[in-house]
Amino acid sequence: MLRKDAALFLKKHPPFSLLDDQALNRLVECLMMQLYPAGALILKQGDQQTRGLHIIKEGGVRIVARTTEGQEHVIDYRDAGETFGFLSLDEDERLDVSVQAVGDTVCYVADKDSIMKLLDDHPSFQEYLIPSYFLKRGEIRAGSDFYQHAQHLGSERVLFTTPVRDLAGREVVTVRNDTPIMEAVRLMSAHRISALVIVDEYDQPVGIVTSSDLRDRVLVSQKDTSDPVKDIMSKPLVKVDCADICFEALLKMISHDVHHLLVTDSGKLTGIVSNHDFLVLQGISPLIITKEIDEQSTVDSLASISGKVMGLISLLLLGGATAGSILRIISTVNDRIERKILDLAIKTLGPPPEPFCWIVYGSAGRKEQTFKTDQDNAIIYKNPADERKQLLSAEYFGRFSEFVVDAFLRCGFKLCPGDFMATNPRWRQPISVWERSFSNWICTPTSKAVHHAVNLFDFRGLHGDLSLANELKKHLMRSLQDQKIFLKAVADLTTDYRPHLSLFGSLKFEKGGDHVNHLNLKDNCLTPLINIVRLFSFENTIAETSTLERIAVLKNIHPVMQKVGDDLGHAFEFISLLRIRHQLEQATMDIDPDNFIDPKRLSSLEIKNLKEICKLLTQIIDDIAKEYGSGTRL
Repeated sequence: MLRKDAALFLKKHPPFSLLDDQALNRLVECLMMQLYPAGALILKQGDQQTRGLHIIKEGGVRIVARTTEGQEHVIDYRDAGETFGFLSLDEDERLDVSVQAVGDTVCYVADKDSIMKLLDDHPSFQEYLIPSYFLKRGEIRAGSDFYQHAQHLGSERVLFTTPVRDLAGREVVTVRNDTPIMEAVRLMSAHRISALVIVDEYDQPVGIVTSSDLRDRVLVSQKDTSDPVKDIMSKPLVKVDCADICFEALLKMISHDVHHLLVTDSGKLTGIVSNHDFLVLQGISPLIITKEIDEQSTVDSLASISGKVMGLISLLLLGGATAGSILRIISTVNDRIERKILDLAIKTLGPPPEPFCWIVYGSAGRKEQTFKTDQDNAIIYKNPADERKQLLSAEYFGRFSEFVVDAFLRCGFKLCPGDFMATNPRWRQPISVWERSFSNWICTPTSKAVHHAVNLFDFRGLHGDLSLANELKKHLMRSLQDQKIFLKAVADLTTDYRPHLSLFGSLKFEKGGDHVNHLNLKDNCLTPLINIVRLFSFENTIAETSTLERIAVLKNIHPVMQKVGDDLGHAFEFISLLRIRHQLEQATMDIDPDNFIDPKRLSSLEIKNLKEICKLLTQIIDDIAKEYGSGTRL
């Protein structure tokens, strides 16, 4: 039975699926099964070369290399169906990497002699296996100039100092989109590459084929290898400019959930980078955390991963990242955790009775989360056909939201004090109810309605049927047009949240309570800025939710933002960076992060910058008060 299971498993995974039945049966006869608990060191750097080949049946491993200075760098991850165990004809050759089980891992192990015979007898097996080995051992060798450059800078800085062109040194191999699949496979084998760029008749890139595409779209689905390679290519392509820093490329890779990026120079294809390249470049990487998130199967295991975000933020700060970059990474990692929890909820509770979209708003919707992150979420679902389906939907999404919000809480996302969460029945409704609510808030802007609007209008779809979120966003943009009364109400709210400055322009601090003589960075500086930019976005029906993204759009169309847009962008970055630094310091001391900063811990230059920012915000708010208070728009 075990041999039969092994044969069925191997038939699904290259290169073993390339073997005939007789050769496969001979291989199965020599297999042994090994179980490695999570964290077990399977192969150790410096030991003699392994005597066999490991085929991962369940679980996964990470491949790491340790430098002479003792620094550890993750080179690769491998999952079920992939192999490890670097074979060598030299009996005395030592391993230059270690292999460690990521979770509980089960492997089939074939002895060296059996594998060597397969390599000799089956060229197709050899062409597939050997290139995949030596490519994944590290396309950037430990002795290369680039590797030494990375070591000199230190892994914490290299993402922010290295242009993508330095990482994309290897030549791009391309084929026409009508090339047969088998010819593309042979080309990948000959060049020892894991990705092939597909071009059209004008030599323009139109897609990419990777080793995983060959496995999933050819071998598993038994695709005819004489078919054109365009039938299995992935598209659309995601590109990055060669002058961009590696951090921007890494963020793009995570955001688009791809493993390869095409590198261009003035629009011309010049290279390709993969997630493997970033793992080599920086041993501690957001890619590692997102990979670990994807591998988790329980809320408890996700909770342990979410705690690593603090270390990631510390790394980014040391590397000189801007506040905007840090906020984007935090939001991207948090999004990954939340999507995984939502998947677990569906797996636990079963499929929903209606298509739905989980949305986030507030700081999550603006992608501006820091350490102190409350839950701000809701559910939009398709309009049920009848009352019975409406009752089914209400019951299901009630249980669903309870599961998800509790899981978020266990992963460090605090409950919203205002109960703006999907567990509140008001915030899980059919799309028609959401549209009616948005219209009512805009047409009848009571103080409560405006409070709801400024929170919920900064929403974005996170999981599920994103077309529902897009439909609601379009409805919102249409509803905001020429709504002068609503804009007046939002302007009034904006003028209520002013920076606290003395008559002579000095910063005002808290006068009492637990934070006496401290500055509230959020209420005194950040919230007024966000409110100003939101108001201008409503005026111009800007669909973006992120403050920095809104500023980028408004600078081209809004008269005030044309003058002060750059200043507000720099102010947002500066305030956010102070806030992140302050909260990181608190978190490392096991203090609940807050927004109150001791001015004694700020330099004179930082104090001066905050004063100038508050003066700028006050001037803009004064202008808003004059413009809306004069009645010229009503």
